[in-house]
Amino acid sequence: MLACFEALARLGSREIAAAELNVTEGAVAKQLRALEQWLDTPLFESGGREPAMTVAGRRLAQSMTAAMETIQLGLDEVAQRPAKHRELRLLVPATLSMHWLVPRLPRIEQAGLGFSLRVHTTHTGEDWLSLPHDAAIRRDGFLPPGYRQEFLFQEELVAYASPARAGRTDDRGVATDIPLLESRTRPGELDRWLAARDASDDVQPRRGFAHFYTAYEAALAGEGLLVGPTISAAEDVRQGRLVAVNPGVRLQGARHVLLWRKADEAGTAWMVLAAWLRQEATAACASAPG
Repeated sequence: MLACFEALARLGSREIAAAELNVTEGAVAKQLRALEQWLDTPLFESGGREPAMTVAGRRLAQSMTAAMETIQLGLDEVAQRPAKHRELRLLVPATLSMHWLVPRLPRIEQAGLGFSLRVHTTHTGEDWLSLPHDAAIRRDGFLPPGYRQEFLFQEELVAYASPARAGRTDDRGVATDIPLLESRTRPGELDRWLAARDASDDVQPRRGFAHFYTAYEAALAGEGLLVGPTISAAEDVRQGRLVAVNPGVRLQGARHVLLWRKADEAGTAWMVLAAWLRQEATAACASAPG
């Protein structure tokens, strides 16, 4: 039960957690239900394809991360693994982790960078500095004392909807009759897009979500239009699960940087990783379908 919970809390996706554990998604869900029953406490909010964790769930996730790190350190010490096989802990925002970075982990391993990554997802509002980590990808512009940063990429924001929702347009080619989805973790992006589309006075219904990744799942499920970064939506667009709505309207989004402690002996490794991620991000943004 704890292994399933730790994998889901770290990776942010039941599908990816199930693949890592070599079990089915149904098995992961069963173990999570059993854990909640054993604790007599809900660890996840109800509803949604990837529901957000409750306060109790986040507290347990932090404890599990610390425990797993202690176990890993013990294993490395007993096995006397050489430094080149060091596993580095990276904190990554949930949506970016699920839709962009985690699918690239096998390629990072194959690239022979001299280390492996253990990714832990973070959520807006979390005290990420208190979580066990070696480095973090952030988009909030905050540079903690004693940390250095390397620029990775700047988001480009486009509106997306499921193909079934995006099919209706008016005589100007503007999508109509689509509910508007937005999240509290990305305030103002929808209004900026509407203003750029000269449609700030639209009266289409809005639906709010606590987190962007929940709103993103709602867009995938056909519940409305969502403004989001091309880097996260590119694969779903390629697979036909999403289409760009009024693709000519594009906005500049947040800058993403890689942060790590200046005194970290793995600083060279993080410079190498930053360069690799920057190259991947540039290629992904350049090839992202409209």
